[in-house]
Amino acid sequence: MRTLYGLLQSPYTEKARFSLDHHAIAYRYHEHVPVLGEVLLRIKARSRAPGTKASVPLLVDGDDVLLSSHAIARHADAQGSAETLFPNDLDADIVKWADLSDRMIGAGRARVMVGLRTNREAQREALPPFIPGPLRGLMTPMASTAAAFLGSKHDVPRDADAETERTLRPALDEVRAALGTLGKREHLLERFTFADIAIASALQVLRPPARAPIGPGTREIWSNDALATEYAELLTWRDAIYASHRQPHQES
Repeated sequence: MRTLYGLLQSPYTEKARFSLDHHAIAYRYHEHVPVLGEVLLRIKARSRAPGTKASVPLLVDGDDVLLSSHAIARHADAQGSAETLFPNDLDADIVKWADLSDRMIGAGRARVMVGLRTNREAQREALPPFIPGPLRGLMTPMASTAAAFLGSKHDVPRDADAETERTLRPALDEVRAALGTLGKREHLLERFTFADIAIASALQVLRPPARAPIGPGTREIWSNDALATEYAELLTWRDAIYASHRQPHQES
């Protein structure tokens, strides 16, 4: 059974899901539980290179194990029949935008880790679904522990404000320049590609899409109201990409 392991609140997972759903590839989705799910994840990521960390998103498709959103998107492109996300003539440019997307998410994640350590509603939403309602308030420290674990695992910078100025704002300026004043261009490149998926997903670090399957506390810690206002045209572009290209998930 084709299974995608991920975190619903993660833009990395969204990049993988967007790509699979673009090609109408059916898959079962499994929500990873940080800390508690690490052993299962390491087992599933059996083909990873020595010394690398098992992480999500992770796609298991028969004998194939794909260990990143970029790899999953290329796998979907090879398996699917919809318009290609990686046209040969644009591949180098797509890789550039995919790398920029990862830097944007990494910078935004620093702010999220701070929020997850302090926002009790986001902590409750991050708890595993098997914990009953009456106990969720008492067990919010578990989410704070998971945040500390994830921050350490992925080397998330501790100074969120500094990371915003050093990495995120220059990246947003680069996207703005590519799209033109007020987001006039429909796509980053000549047509819809994985570059659009990667950057549209990464813009969650400004404000999650309205359709994102997350709770209000999680939405709050991902939102940066000041930057969302400053770069509002990028969110308008993102929402148009979603309206035109984001297909529903097909369960396998």
